[in-house]
Amino acid sequence: MIFGDTKVVNSIPLTMPNPDPPASAARSARTRRSRFLLLICLVGCLAPDPEGGGPDIAPDAEKEPDRAVSTAPVTLSPDVMAARSFGEAPMLKERVEDGWLPPVSDRLPTNPLVIRPINEIGVYGGTIRRGLTGDIVQTPGPNKTMSENLMGYSRPMPDSLVLGLAQSYAFSDSGRVAVFKLREGLKWSDGHPFTVDDILFYYDDIVHNEDAREGVAPPAGWLVDGKPMVFEAVDDRTLRVSATKPMGRLLHQLARELTGAPKHVLGHLHPRYNVKANYETFRDSSTSAMRLLKPGRPTMSAWMPVEWIRGQRIVYERNPYYWKVDTEGNQLPYADRIVFNVIQDPQVILLKFINGEIDLFGRYTRIDMFPVLKAEEANGKFKLRITGPNRGPTFHPNWDAQNPQLREAFRDLRVRKALSHGMNREEINQIVYYGLLEPSGYSFGPLSPYFDPEAYQKYAWYDPQLANSLLDDAGYLDRDGDGYREFKDGSIFQITIDFVHPGGFFNGGPVSELVADHWKDIGIKVHLNGALRDIIVPRRYNNEFEVHFWGLEGPNDPLTYAIGWGILGSNVPYWHQNASKEGPDWLWDATQEIEQAMTTTDPAKLRQHMTRVRDLHTENVPLLTVGSVYNVWGASTRLGNVPEQNVADNAFLGWSRPVYHEQIYVKQ
Repeated sequence: MIFGDTKVVNSIPLTMPNPDPPASAARSARTRRSRFLLLICLVGCLAPDPEGGGPDIAPDAEKEPDRAVSTAPVTLSPDVMAARSFGEAPMLKERVEDGWLPPVSDRLPTNPLVIRPINEIGVYGGTIRRGLTGDIVQTPGPNKTMSENLMGYSRPMPDSLVLGLAQSYAFSDSGRVAVFKLREGLKWSDGHPFTVDDILFYYDDIVHNEDAREGVAPPAGWLVDGKPMVFEAVDDRTLRVSATKPMGRLLHQLARELTGAPKHVLGHLHPRYNVKANYETFRDSSTSAMRLLKPGRPTMSAWMPVEWIRGQRIVYERNPYYWKVDTEGNQLPYADRIVFNVIQDPQVILLKFINGEIDLFGRYTRIDMFPVLKAEEANGKFKLRITGPNRGPTFHPNWDAQNPQLREAFRDLRVRKALSHGMNREEINQIVYYGLLEPSGYSFGPLSPYFDPEAYQKYAWYDPQLANSLLDDAGYLDRDGDGYREFKDGSIFQITIDFVHPGGFFNGGPVSELVADHWKDIGIKVHLNGALRDIIVPRRYNNEFEVHFWGLEGPNDPLTYAIGWGILGSNVPYWHQNASKEGPDWLWDATQEIEQAMTTTDPAKLRQHMTRVRDLHTENVPLLTVGSVYNVWGASTRLGNVPEQNVADNAFLGWSRPVYHEQIYVKQ
């Protein structure tokens, strides 16, 4: 709907169709589809601009690729909404009858978000069982599972932005102003109204208060041209957001973790509202872990925390004020509880999943678990899914390595090209990934709106002869004949690869071992440093690594992780923390393109900027990607409405969010 300079949108596609795709792209797509079908036979026989166009969706219903097979009604009957004759879980109905809760019609907002289940209308009851390798250190697990916000991504495939806590929004002043209207009657899980005041408390009093927030700086997504967006309350339900330039990424930022905190619970701990309070106590009480795990802490999610035994388990119980219904008018979620059992060893999580003690297994799956999972699937306790490919394993040379000789080498494009051509990606695919990796170079992934098949394969073919020639040309020779090249000061050309061990589905150990052999063949000596995540990750951010291996790289929408692609701060990207002082020029050019992409309201210009970012990164090979990985995960057959598709990408809140837990049900 367009009113003068203002456009109100319900759904925005994340990709723009290409009316005339190049032949190479079509061939690549056919090859990928054929390869995936072959894999299935082998193993299964064995935003654009917020003002941009986009089809409106049925009243607030999330669009689902799986809808063709769903027997659930397409939309909610107007009669149900008019009569407010909603269904509710038996455990909540009992509390209503006992006088502990108001009727469901009073608990739901005036216009609840309507969800069409993946396959069918579910049944109430039961517990969804998950595994976590830790509680506080693994808060992203439950956070991504239950995250809600004003906006969201369609699920299970994030092909569009959809409404969430907001019932509508409108942009004006060419994208410099946005107004969001919250659903009327939203309530926290304790029954207290959720209002714009909770959003401002989070945004102004926590995120942009250096004494109150957890991190050193506010997330870059809240900045436009280096300045924070301005949040203002028009009334209890109306939020106005403004900036000096168009806010091209605002909707994506509002599709991540909840932009809000319960002021009625935390306000008295904040020095701004209580002169006797102190920031140390406030920070300890308002961390993301405390907001997510502490029993009694109000939430807007489908389940609320009711039990937390540290190091053992976290129990969540249905939120009686959850603001979503299915297309028959039944309040979601279907499951009464979701329990995360803390199991430190992913191998034990695997065994418990096989034994039917865990219902969903995907956060810690590894490719090397695939043969066991496939063999055990025949027992009928679970069903495997193979989804993707998603961007995968990548080696990150440290452009600021403490060894000046190595630092100089990594900043030489010829060396980076040589290292890329020196990796035998197909061997890695066959040995480590069982054919479930699509070899590629460093570029935007297949699901990116700006994907290009030629860029995707650039410098990715295995050619040790070319690699040797490039290293020779760069001046790194084996002068003493010991099989290893020397740095320019005469010392051995050697590097250390850091990887997480145990590595979950990252497979850092076996991949690094193979690459060490590959690079040895072109005269580079490699040392391996496998250690716990709590050791390896700090080395990454403290600039203590030489080469860092990470299993997920290249988000499908790079703007959701822009600090990995540009100089958007004094110490980013982490692979070149001195970039703000030392360049290179091409990375500054990419940064400028990113900044322009983040502040445009023109879809054509957005594509132009992001294409340029893609080409600059692809041509300069700052990182060494192995390829894109198909994700293997599974679900217990006791669950219904589990999606067949998934995108395990942190840009869209990882594997957990697309699984769509609130509409999953436990079969009776």
